[in-house]
Amino acid sequence: MMTIMTLTFAVIPTHDRPAELRQTVATLALPPERVLVIDNAGTPPVSSVPAAVIRDEEQPPNLSRLWNIGLDWAHEQAAGEKYVVALLNDDLVLPPGFMGAMAEAMDRTGAVIAYPDQIGRGEDWHNTVQGPIMPRHNRLTGYAFVLSGQAGLRADERFRWWYGDDDLEWRAQAMGGTVLVGGVTVEHLHPNASTAGNPLLRDQSKMDKQAFVAKWGQSAWERKPGETT
Repeated sequence: MMTIMTLTFAVIPTHDRPAELRQTVATLALPPERVLVIDNAGTPPVSSVPAAVIRDEEQPPNLSRLWNIGLDWAHEQAAGEKYVVALLNDDLVLPPGFMGAMAEAMDRTGAVIAYPDQIGRGEDWHNTVQGPIMPRHNRLTGYAFVLSGQAGLRADERFRWWYGDDDLEWRAQAMGGTVLVGGVTVEHLHPNASTAGNPLLRDQSKMDKQAFVAKWGQSAWERKPGETT
Protein backbone atom coordinates (compact mmCIF):
# COMPACT_ATOMS: atom_id res chain seq x y z
CA MET A 1 0.00 0.00 0.00
CA MET A 2 1.22 3.49 -0.86
CA THR A 3 2.36 5.54 2.13
CA ILE A 4 0.74 8.98 2.38
CA MET A 5 2.87 11.58 4.14
CA THR A 6 0.01 13.22 5.97
CA LEU A 7 -0.26 14.17 9.64
CA THR A 8 -3.34 12.62 11.23
CA PHE A 9 -5.29 14.10 14.14
CA ALA A 10 -8.54 13.18 15.87
CA VAL A 11 -11.11 15.17 17.84
CA ILE A 12 -13.53 13.38 20.17
CA PRO A 13 -16.24 15.30 22.06
CA THR A 14 -17.48 13.19 24.98
CA HIS A 15 -20.03 13.23 27.77
CA ASP A 16 -20.16 10.58 30.51
CA ARG A 17 -18.98 7.56 28.50
CA PRO A 18 -15.59 6.78 30.06
CA ALA A 19 -15.36 3.11 29.04
CA GLU A 20 -16.50 3.76 25.47
CA LEU A 21 -14.17 6.74 25.18
CA ARG A 22 -11.17 4.68 26.24
CA GLN A 23 -12.10 2.04 23.67
CA THR A 24 -12.47 4.63 20.91
CA VAL A 25 -9.08 6.15 21.67
CA ALA A 26 -7.45 2.71 21.90
CA THR A 27 -8.79 1.49 18.56
CA LEU A 28 -7.90 4.82 16.93
CA ALA A 29 -4.23 3.99 17.62
CA LEU A 30 -2.82 7.51 17.28
CA PRO A 31 -0.09 9.03 19.47
CA PRO A 32 -1.65 10.86 22.46
CA GLU A 33 -0.41 14.24 21.22
CA ARG A 34 -2.47 13.79 18.03
CA VAL A 35 -5.79 13.22 19.85
CA LEU A 36 -7.95 15.92 21.46
CA VAL A 37 -10.75 14.84 23.80
CA ILE A 38 -13.28 17.57 24.55
CA ASP A 39 -14.89 16.74 27.90
CA ASN A 40 -18.34 18.27 27.64
CA ALA A 41 -19.41 18.69 31.28
CA GLY A 42 -18.63 15.10 32.20
CA THR A 43 -19.30 13.89 35.74
CA PRO A 44 -16.72 13.01 36.86
CA PRO A 45 -14.32 14.81 34.53
CA VAL A 46 -12.43 12.76 31.96
CA SER A 47 -9.20 11.26 33.29
CA SER A 48 -6.69 8.54 32.45
CA VAL A 49 -7.09 8.84 28.69
CA PRO A 50 -3.97 8.90 26.44
CA ALA A 51 -4.90 12.18 24.76
CA ALA A 52 -4.93 15.93 25.26
CA VAL A 53 -8.08 16.82 27.21
CA ILE A 54 -9.91 20.14 27.45
CA ARG A 55 -13.12 20.92 29.31
CA ASP A 56 -16.25 22.61 27.96
CA GLU A 57 -19.22 23.20 30.27
CA GLU A 58 -22.01 24.24 27.87
CA GLN A 59 -25.13 22.12 28.23
CA PRO A 60 -26.86 21.19 26.08
CA PRO A 61 -23.78 21.24 23.86
CA ASN A 62 -23.19 22.97 20.57
CA LEU A 63 -21.53 20.07 18.79
CA SER A 64 -20.50 22.19 15.80
CA ARG A 65 -18.67 24.57 18.13
CA LEU A 66 -16.90 21.65 19.81
CA TRP A 67 -15.82 20.34 16.42
CA ASN A 68 -14.47 23.76 15.51
CA ILE A 69 -12.44 23.93 18.71
CA GLY A 70 -10.84 20.67 17.66
CA LEU A 71 -10.33 21.69 14.05
CA ASP A 72 -8.60 24.90 15.13
CA TRP A 73 -6.44 22.88 17.55
CA ALA A 74 -5.37 20.46 14.80
CA HIS A 75 -4.56 23.32 12.44
CA GLU A 76 -2.29 24.85 15.05
CA GLN A 77 -0.61 21.51 15.79
CA ALA A 78 0.05 20.82 12.10
CA ALA A 79 2.10 24.03 11.78
CA GLY A 80 1.76 24.25 8.00
CA GLU A 81 2.18 20.55 7.22
CA LYS A 82 -0.36 18.55 5.20
CA TYR A 83 -2.87 17.03 7.61
CA VAL A 84 -6.29 15.43 8.10
CA VAL A 85 -8.60 15.51 11.12
CA ALA A 86 -11.08 12.84 12.22
CA LEU A 87 -14.24 14.02 13.97
CA LEU A 88 -15.38 11.06 16.03
CA ASN A 89 -18.12 10.09 18.45
CA ASP A 90 -16.98 8.70 21.78
CA ASP A 91 -18.62 5.27 21.31
CA LEU A 92 -16.81 3.66 18.38
CA VAL A 93 -14.77 0.60 17.56
CA LEU A 94 -12.43 1.64 14.76
CA PRO A 95 -10.76 -0.89 12.45
CA PRO A 96 -6.97 -1.16 12.19
CA GLY A 97 -5.56 1.38 9.75
CA PHE A 98 -8.68 3.57 9.78
CA MET A 99 -6.88 6.91 9.61
CA GLY A 100 -4.46 5.78 6.94
CA ALA A 101 -7.25 4.44 4.75
CA MET A 102 -9.20 7.70 5.01
CA ALA A 103 -6.15 9.84 4.23
CA GLU A 104 -5.15 7.66 1.29
CA ALA A 105 -8.64 7.79 -0.23
CA MET A 106 -8.73 11.58 -0.03
CA ASP A 107 -5.26 11.85 -1.54
CA ARG A 108 -6.17 9.50 -4.39
CA THR A 109 -9.54 11.04 -5.26
CA GLY A 110 -9.08 14.70 -4.36
CA ALA A 111 -12.02 14.55 -1.95
CA VAL A 112 -11.90 16.79 1.11
CA ILE A 113 -13.99 14.53 3.39
CA ALA A 114 -13.73 10.75 3.74
CA TYR A 115 -16.04 8.45 5.68
CA PRO A 116 -16.38 4.71 6.28
CA ASP A 117 -18.55 2.20 4.45
CA GLN A 118 -21.78 1.62 6.39
CA ILE A 119 -23.58 -0.24 3.58
CA GLY A 120 -21.08 -2.89 2.48
CA ARG A 121 -20.34 -1.11 -0.77
CA GLY A 122 -16.92 -2.74 -1.12
CA GLU A 123 -15.51 0.00 -3.36
CA ASP A 124 -14.87 3.70 -3.04
CA TRP A 125 -17.59 6.13 -4.07
CA HIS A 126 -16.39 9.67 -4.83
CA ASN A 127 -19.31 12.11 -4.86
CA THR A 128 -19.08 15.68 -6.15
CA VAL A 129 -22.81 16.22 -6.73
CA GLN A 130 -24.10 18.75 -4.23
CA GLY A 131 -27.42 18.05 -2.56
CA PRO A 132 -29.45 15.16 -1.13
CA ILE A 133 -28.18 11.63 -1.65
CA MET A 134 -30.44 8.69 -2.46
CA PRO A 135 -30.38 6.11 -1.03
CA ARG A 136 -29.86 7.91 2.26
CA HIS A 137 -27.43 5.28 3.63
CA ASN A 138 -24.78 6.56 1.21
CA ARG A 139 -24.70 9.76 3.28
CA LEU A 140 -21.75 10.81 5.36
CA THR A 141 -21.48 8.96 8.68
CA GLY A 142 -21.85 11.79 11.16
CA TYR A 143 -20.35 9.70 13.95
CA ALA A 144 -17.01 9.17 12.16
CA PHE A 145 -15.57 11.21 9.30
CA VAL A 146 -12.25 12.74 8.30
CA LEU A 147 -11.59 16.20 6.85
CA SER A 148 -8.67 17.52 4.84
CA GLY A 149 -6.94 20.25 6.82
CA GLN A 150 -6.01 22.12 3.65
CA ALA A 151 -9.70 22.53 2.74
CA GLY A 152 -10.16 24.88 5.71
CA LEU A 153 -13.67 23.63 6.45
CA ARG A 154 -15.30 24.57 9.72
CA ALA A 155 -18.70 23.54 11.04
CA ASP A 156 -21.58 26.01 10.84
CA GLU A 157 -22.40 26.68 14.50
CA ARG A 158 -26.05 27.39 13.70
CA PHE A 159 -26.43 23.60 13.71
CA ARG A 160 -25.98 22.90 17.38
CA TRP A 161 -26.68 19.16 17.48
CA TRP A 162 -27.79 17.68 14.15
CA TYR A 163 -27.36 18.64 10.48
CA GLY A 164 -23.87 20.07 11.02
CA ASP A 165 -22.44 16.96 9.37
CA ASP A 166 -24.88 17.25 6.45
CA ASP A 167 -23.90 20.89 5.99
CA LEU A 168 -20.20 19.99 5.95
CA GLU A 169 -20.92 17.19 3.47
CA TRP A 170 -22.73 19.47 1.04
CA ARG A 171 -20.03 22.13 1.22
CA ALA A 172 -17.32 19.51 0.72
CA GLN A 173 -19.08 18.21 -2.40
CA ALA A 174 -18.48 21.61 -4.00
CA MET A 175 -14.79 21.71 -3.00
CA GLY A 176 -13.48 18.40 -4.32
CA GLY A 177 -16.12 16.04 -3.09
CA THR A 178 -16.58 13.40 -0.44
CA VAL A 179 -15.43 9.80 -0.62
CA LEU A 180 -17.11 6.77 0.95
CA VAL A 181 -14.18 4.41 1.56
CA GLY A 182 -15.34 0.97 0.55
CA GLY A 183 -14.62 -1.97 2.82
CA VAL A 184 -13.72 0.17 5.84
CA THR A 185 -16.41 -0.12 8.51
CA VAL A 186 -16.79 1.41 11.96
CA GLU A 187 -18.88 -0.06 14.76
CA HIS A 188 -21.09 2.61 16.35
CA LEU A 189 -22.14 1.33 19.76
CA HIS A 190 -24.97 3.70 20.76
CA PRO A 191 -26.52 5.26 17.63
CA ASN A 192 -28.95 8.10 18.45
CA ALA A 193 -28.89 7.23 22.17
CA SER A 194 -28.04 10.75 23.34
CA THR A 195 -30.79 12.31 21.25
CA ALA A 196 -33.40 9.74 22.19
CA GLY A 197 -32.62 10.13 25.88
CA ASN A 198 -32.65 13.92 26.10
CA PRO A 199 -35.75 15.99 25.24
CA LEU A 200 -33.63 19.14 24.92
CA LEU A 201 -31.56 17.50 22.20
CA ARG A 202 -34.67 16.22 20.45
CA ASP A 203 -36.05 19.76 20.38
CA GLN A 204 -32.71 21.08 19.19
CA SER A 205 -32.67 18.56 16.36
CA LYS A 206 -35.97 19.94 15.10
CA MET A 207 -34.62 23.50 15.22
CA ASP A 208 -31.47 22.39 13.41
CA LYS A 209 -33.56 20.88 10.64
CA GLN A 210 -35.44 24.16 10.25
CA ALA A 211 -32.14 26.04 10.11
CA PHE A 212 -30.80 23.63 7.48
CA VAL A 213 -33.84 24.06 5.24
CA ALA A 214 -33.62 27.83 5.69
CA LYS A 215 -29.97 27.77 4.57
CA TRP A 216 -30.20 25.27 1.72
CA GLY A 217 -33.85 25.42 0.66
CA GLN A 218 -34.39 21.68 1.06
CA SER A 219 -34.00 18.73 3.41
CA ALA A 220 -30.67 17.04 4.04
CA TRP A 221 -31.68 13.78 2.36
CA GLU A 222 -34.23 12.22 0.10
CA ARG A 223 -36.22 9.17 1.10
CA LYS A 224 -36.07 5.98 -0.90
CA PRO A 225 -39.33 5.06 -2.67
CA GLY A 226 -41.77 3.77 -0.05
CA GLU A 227 -39.63 4.93 2.91
CA THR A 228 -41.65 6.77 5.53
CA THR A 229 -39.17 7.33 8.40
